[in-house]
Amino acid sequence: MKRIKIYTSLIVIFAFAISCEDGFLEREPLDIISEDVVYNDQGYVESVLYRLYNYMPIGFPGRGQSNHPGKDANGFSSILDNNTDIAMTKSGWIESWKVIRPGLIDPTNNPLDNWGVLYKGIFLANTILSNIEDSELDADVKTRITAEARFVKAFQYFDLARRYGAVPLIKELQSIDDDLLLARTPVDEIYAYIDEEFTAAAADLPSVSELPDSETGRATKEAAWAFNGRAQLFAKNYARSAELSKAVIDGGGYTLSSDYEGLFQTYGGDPEVIFEVLFNGTDKGHGMDKVMLPFSYRADWGSQCNPTQEFVDSYEMANGLPITDPASGFNPLKPYEGRDSRFYATVLFQGAEFMGREMDVIFPDGVDAPLRTGLHSITGYYIKKFMDQSAPFGVDFGQSKQSWIEMRLAEVLLNYAEAQNEVSGPDASVYAAINSVRTRAGQPDLAMGLTKADMFDAIVHERKIELALEGHRFWDLKRWNMGVEVLNNKIFTGMKVLSVDPVTGEMELEPFPVDNRPATIYSEKFNLFPIPQGEIEKNPNLLPQNPGY
Repeated sequence: MKRIKIYTSLIVIFAFAISCEDGFLEREPLDIISEDVVYNDQGYVESVLYRLYNYMPIGFPGRGQSNHPGKDANGFSSILDNNTDIAMTKSGWIESWKVIRPGLIDPTNNPLDNWGVLYKGIFLANTILSNIEDSELDADVKTRITAEARFVKAFQYFDLARRYGAVPLIKELQSIDDDLLLARTPVDEIYAYIDEEFTAAAADLPSVSELPDSETGRATKEAAWAFNGRAQLFAKNYARSAELSKAVIDGGGYTLSSDYEGLFQTYGGDPEVIFEVLFNGTDKGHGMDKVMLPFSYRADWGSQCNPTQEFVDSYEMANGLPITDPASGFNPLKPYEGRDSRFYATVLFQGAEFMGREMDVIFPDGVDAPLRTGLHSITGYYIKKFMDQSAPFGVDFGQSKQSWIEMRLAEVLLNYAEAQNEVSGPDASVYAAINSVRTRAGQPDLAMGLTKADMFDAIVHERKIELALEGHRFWDLKRWNMGVEVLNNKIFTGMKVLSVDPVTGEMELEPFPVDNRPATIYSEKFNLFPIPQGEIEKNPNLLPQNPGY
């Protein structure tokens, strides 16, 4: 059967010389080479495989991500959680305020559309799988490359399913004689295929214990289990999700980092991280520091993630009690004292130590005061999480090199807790999983005797805090069908610090509505994105459109 392949007369293949000493990121362009040579030479075929890895997600603002084929931040020039209740971007020109928060996403205008990019990733995966079958490479090499291609393809389908629901399922490289105008496959069948592909990949991928440092960033057996566990949680296949996450936990290949703050400033290889995208800040970098550092630390750009007061208030006290509990010890005149340690690692607030000095957000004249200029926070808060405190002043687009952590052990533990709670209620293993995450943060264990509903609420809270700003809140609100309740018709709150007593440290505070931006509009239709109108025009078999569009 004739197949659509990579013909050298049509495209240029960029192959990269890979050395064990230089690691996964090092690469050197080679000349145009023939297809037969590519798939019979290990270095060349691995270079195509590494191009496929570039279709894995990057959640940082993307200017300067020179080797990532997708749109910025999975189709967005900021971070996904800037569209939730926990944070917002300051600038009205960013897609969040122009389209997403006002509820203006439609089939012709969706900044988060990634349909075409994801199918390009699937096409490349299928191309590799088709050509590697007849390769003369060593059998072990072919087996691993096949597993990695299936791993990436499975993730592409997961990303399609969580965005669009039912989508066309293309399992193999299509023949020119095939019907290319496919209808959408029911979403439960897509998730079944994701399970099949991740499971097949896991069987042939190396364990993390077998992965040399020079291959950090490549898929492992545990990564396949972890991503599959996440996917099956979205699919509400709770027993299967719990089984997969438990396999990662019981394998013992990963440990929770002792430094929650430092975890998000690493350049790769932290023992908590199960899958990450690596950068070196030169030929492959991102723009997180340029876009997110407070303006006073940059003198240009910056300040594009502003935590809300609602998010700040959701952090427990260090004793495990919410600030609304009279027994918590919360002092409204010293609101930033005695909180969950993750608060100090995530949010910058009045008096917070950051890069050699204290934040000064005293309104209206503090150097970091909210609304001081159009380059300052619109809530009175900035983010500390992800910020590379060793970055030079004026770090530019493409120069940041913190790795993007797409999967880590803490998420697996929380995925397991949620799935297992749905299966059996809050049994001992559910408590153990969530409490291990809390213990790392210095928070006390959850109270015993919680109902299933109580435990779910605890998991919702823990995910909001532990996984903050990593993009999970954005997707969690959709899959839990909580978007309307949490977001719709909401104007969130900022905080002005008017003064600080130099002796007692007590603050004069003034909460304020962030009403210089539109209210957030969210309806149930936004739990899925619309099928892009351009794709429907090319393929009418994609109809019917998702509900509400």
